[in-house]
Amino acid sequence: MTSIESKRVQYRKYLERAGVIDALSKALIKLYEEQNKPEDAIRFVRKFMCESCPDDAQYDVMKNDLEEAKTHISKLEQELERLRGQIKKSPEEYQELTTEGYKSLMDDEENVSSLLRKYLTPELLEEYMLVTTPAPVDAYLYDCAVSGFEHHDAPVGIFAADADSYDVFNKLFDPIIKDYHGQMDNENDVLQKDPDFGNVDEIENLDPEHKYILSARIRVARNIEGLPFFPKLTEKQFIEVEEKVRSATETMDGELVGSYLTMADIDAETQAEMVKRHILFQRGDEKLTTAGCYRFWPTGRGVYHNPAETFLIWVNRQDHVHIMSMAQCGDLGDVYNRLVNGLTELEKTLAFARHPRYGNLTACPTNLGTTLRASVHIRLPLLSKDPDRLIALAEELQLQVRGTDGGELATVEDGVMDISNKRKLGFTEFELVKTLQDGVVALINAEEELEIAGQEG
Repeated sequence: MTSIESKRVQYRKYLERAGVIDALSKALIKLYEEQNKPEDAIRFVRKFMCESCPDDAQYDVMKNDLEEAKTHISKLEQELERLRGQIKKSPEEYQELTTEGYKSLMDDEENVSSLLRKYLTPELLEEYMLVTTPAPVDAYLYDCAVSGFEHHDAPVGIFAADADSYDVFNKLFDPIIKDYHGQMDNENDVLQKDPDFGNVDEIENLDPEHKYILSARIRVARNIEGLPFFPKLTEKQFIEVEEKVRSATETMDGELVGSYLTMADIDAETQAEMVKRHILFQRGDEKLTTAGCYRFWPTGRGVYHNPAETFLIWVNRQDHVHIMSMAQCGDLGDVYNRLVNGLTELEKTLAFARHPRYGNLTACPTNLGTTLRASVHIRLPLLSKDPDRLIALAEELQLQVRGTDGGELATVEDGVMDISNKRKLGFTEFELVKTLQDGVVALINAEEELEIAGQEG
């Protein structure tokens, strides 16, 4: 029995235990016995199963009331953020908050793997306690570490409030960056190579017969030079980022031509549908919430995409822009070429933050360097049955394996998984995409060997 079949059996048993199948059966029998069959059979079944349920008109009223309530709540949240922005903490308040947060983090004996906890020593805490980045941002250590102080299970626990954070708090950020990116033995002054997208023609269609790869995607993140990152963006600056990106997209041509949609103008139902199609993003991550990522939501957020939905730009999701190219096939070369062209167009009018040591800067230190993540959704049913071998192969190929929904490997369904480059810092963009290409080819070859072995067996 396959994993899908097993889940179906379990689900049917659940429906039987819960009485759902019995209730539906009775409703369908009642419908069968009706002499005059109703035109709206679904409405008949719904009314039979729940006499106290609202009718269509009542449902529409309740739905509208809910949407109005959500809109009102969003406006109240924005007003709350404006009021918070008017309250300036004194150095003494920052010191108290930082001290309390650090004590809470260090006293937690269950969650001890945070890189913030590992590298923020008492001596470093004392040194950075009241230090700030240059005006007008004036970011304290607390602004960067507040999420890690509250969420002790965060693997990293720190975000840069602006580009200067990486220098002002360098004794903390540098070891965290080197540790996370596997650069602890790298003594060079420069950790990230200059941008190099190489010869795009060397990146190919990895599955021309559409046998294994369902989709391919490459994305990069950027922050506009001269503006703070999300922890310290003001409401006006969220809007400024959006306007700068909107203006930059007006020069797009060819297959990149599209339209910009600001999130505030998209109704809730359409938003949900776009999120489901991975065209739009949503908020909800508690660690990012604490770090200040969703302040003034949905102000300044939006998406640009071409009609084919193969080229997207997300604005103020986390970093200022996430630039994505994708395809519902395995043509990695086409996806890569489109990404390079789109990024090149944006760079004609937008200057992005870059560090001489770390390369392209992102708010989260785990993403800086190339900021590039290249991935494929691929079906490898035989390899997926041997997760130990799969993980070992991925490690050898410098790839990361995630489940069908992008989560844990345990969530693989029908052999479908997400495969991506594992590294972001210390390599060129071309090297990372080429690593994915070579690795995916190797995994497909391994799957084919298992297929042949099964046929021979």
